[in-house]
Amino acid sequence: MNSEKRSGLITALVVLGVFCVFTFGSCKKDGPTVAVITVVDSAGRSVQGASVTLWQDTAVNNVNGVQSDLRITKISDAAGKAEFSFDLEAYLNAEAIRNTDTARGVVRLKQHETVSITLHL
Repeated sequence: MNSEKRSGLITALVVLGVFCVFTFGSCKKDGPTVAVITVVDSAGRSVQGASVTLWQDTAVNNVNGVQSDLRITKISDAAGKAEFSFDLEAYLNAEAIRNTDTARGVVRLKQHETVSITLHL
C-alpha cells in the first residue's frame, strides 16, 4: 500500500510539473513596443527641442510588394527624450536635428519592450 501512495504522489507531481511548464513557460510579454531616443550635445547635456524622426525606408511587404512609408517626428523634451510607440518589432532609422547639428543612428524595436538609444549632436 505504501508503494501505491508513493506512485500516486509521483504521478501527481509529474502532472503538476507539466502543467506548470505549459502554463508559466508559454506566457507572452504584454505591453507596448517603445523606442526612447535621447538627444545630447557634445558635452553630454540633454538637448531640448530637437526634431527626432524615426523612419523605415527599406522594408517591403512580401505579400503585396508595398514599400513601408513609416515616418514619425517628435520634439525632444527637457530631458532630451522623444518617445515613440509601435505595434510590432522593426529596425528603424533615427535622426535628430537641432539648428545645424544632425545625428543619425538605428534602433531595433523589440516587441513588448522599451528600447533606448542616444544620439549625439
